[in-house]
Amino acid sequence: MIRRSLFAFALAALTTAPYLLAADKAEAGVIAAEKGWSAGVTGPDYALLEKILADDLTYTHSTGAFDTKATYIQKLKDGKARYFKAEYVAEPTVKLLGKDAAITTGKVNVVTLGANGAQNPATLSFLHAFVKRHGQWQLVAHQSAKVN
Repeated sequence: MIRRSLFAFALAALTTAPYLLAADKAEAGVIAAEKGWSAGVTGPDYALLEKILADDLTYTHSTGAFDTKATYIQKLKDGKARYFKAEYVAEPTVKLLGKDAAITTGKVNVVTLGANGAQNPATLSFLHAFVKRHGQWQLVAHQSAKVN
């Protein structure tokens, strides 16, 4: 009986190992894309943002303002939006939704350009939705809310 249980355990471990390795790889890809967003906006690194942000992006700011990929990047280029800082409070949490979709959640400390031209610090709770297209994880939706 013990041998059968050990055999069943070993078989289960061997058959799930490839899935776990694939899941780890997918999570690492999502985290890389997630951190690409924060690096891209603070750079600003427009080439990185072009790669990380999906063409059909829905970007809803903590203020309720809405942007597409084109309008978001244009506001950064025009200086109407600026991120001086975007640092994660802790490593974002990844939830895989199949092999080509994922969400990340977490908190990020940001310093943005305020309406009066002054720096505006805030802690934001965020939800990001990613899809994998042509081998690349891309941000398709952003939603954030001010924590403080």
